[in-house]
Amino acid sequence: LDGWNELCNLYDSLKNRGTDNIRINFGIVRGLDYYSGIVFEAFDTTSDLGALVGGGRYDSLPKVFGRDDLGATGVAGGVERIILRLDEQGISCTPSSDTISVLYVNDELKSHAINCASKLRQLGISVNIDLTAKPLKKQMEMSSNSKFCVIFAPKEFSEKQVVLRNMTDRTEKQISLDELISEPEGVLNL
Repeated sequence: LDGWNELCNLYDSLKNRGTDNIRINFGIVRGLDYYSGIVFEAFDTTSDLGALVGGGRYDSLPKVFGRDDLGATGVAGGVERIILRLDEQGISCTPSSDTISVLYVNDELKSHAINCASKLRQLGISVNIDLTAKPLKKQMEMSSNSKFCVIFAPKEFSEKQVVLRNMTDRTEKQISLDELISEPEGVLNL
């Protein structure tokens, strides 16, 4: 039952990010025998290259190295396959100078912030987001090189707004969350 709950939590987390192409296959087998739990593979459905990445849970592997107290999850990507697909799609690996950081004030707003970050990424915008629930001050410090910060705060979110902070001149204003997601280039002056 614990395993099922973990799988449901993972599925919900991916759905929160706007991922709608998840397929659960209870018959998948990865080539290594040290996997002890969930295994996964990720594919590009527009290509016949096979899995771009794969991995899983392997709690017994750390025991081989004398660490009974550790669990482990790992993933590996096929670098050549990934680069080939990026090139075919015309996607550059050069970091953008127009990076946006999405921040959140509390855990209740975290899933909304993740959803926003995913939608902006789907529109081709470079986005950073902390997934470890660091305090807002620490998130701001980590975002000092971003062009803008989009901040999810309780009062503003209750009004379907977010705070947009220009990290160059440190000015802030409230903007519509719907407008940010539907017209980000205009709102962010990208």
